[in-house]
Amino acid sequence: MTILEVNGVQKIYTTRFGGNKVRALENVNFSVEEGEYVAIMGESGSGKTTLLNILAALDRPTKGSVRLDGMELTEVKESEMAAFRRKNLGFVFQEFNLLDTFSIRDNILLPLVLDRQDIKQMMGKLEEIASAFNISEILDKYPYEVSGGQKQRAAAARAIITEPKLLLADEPTGALDSKSTDGMLKIFSQINEKGQTILMVTHSTKAASHAKRVLFIKDGEVYHQLYRGESRAEEFYGKITDTLSVFSKNE
Repeated sequence: MTILEVNGVQKIYTTRFGGNKVRALENVNFSVEEGEYVAIMGESGSGKTTLLNILAALDRPTKGSVRLDGMELTEVKESEMAAFRRKNLGFVFQEFNLLDTFSIRDNILLPLVLDRQDIKQMMGKLEEIASAFNISEILDKYPYEVSGGQKQRAAAARAIITEPKLLLADEPTGALDSKSTDGMLKIFSQINEKGQTILMVTHSTKAASHAKRVLFIKDGEVYHQLYRGESRAEEFYGKITDTLSVFSKNE
């Protein structure tokens, strides 16, 4: 079943000074199946962040269509957008975006509190996810009291505790050391194996090699894709590196 459809998406910005038009995206087309784990790779300025913002319903395309589970995002009213994101999307950011005045427990529970879920049900979900992410022992701590890897695991727990239709990750390993990166990528693979659909934007070949498919974006267009198939992450890493090298030479 197709969970995300992106058809003919274009995004043009008008600069504040001079009124020049900047074409950030041009005719982007792809789809994501339920349960897929897709990485989008591209250099700075390639359009990948703009695309992520549109998929997250934080921005609207100049032209084109984005449908999540059959719903056209541009048709969601602004007054309903926050609730729509909370019910359908999960977010993992490079900078964690945890609230320093909230404990780790309260940060993770926040989207459920905003959704006014039953307290007993919330605590059951928290206990299960904290155990899975190995953060049960830090729930009473505050973000400034834990490591970067623990912060990112807490942020990921907050993102999936709502059981979103689509998990969006923006450079989720960008602020982590090597050990924490390995732990985060392992968690992403585990939750994907349980059926969670993931779309990750990254410039990291290592992070992308853990996905099942990689889309390459440049100058606002998706120009190539690779499927992992039965390859191990180490083998897929080599294929991604070779692809990047070939297209770099052809520039």
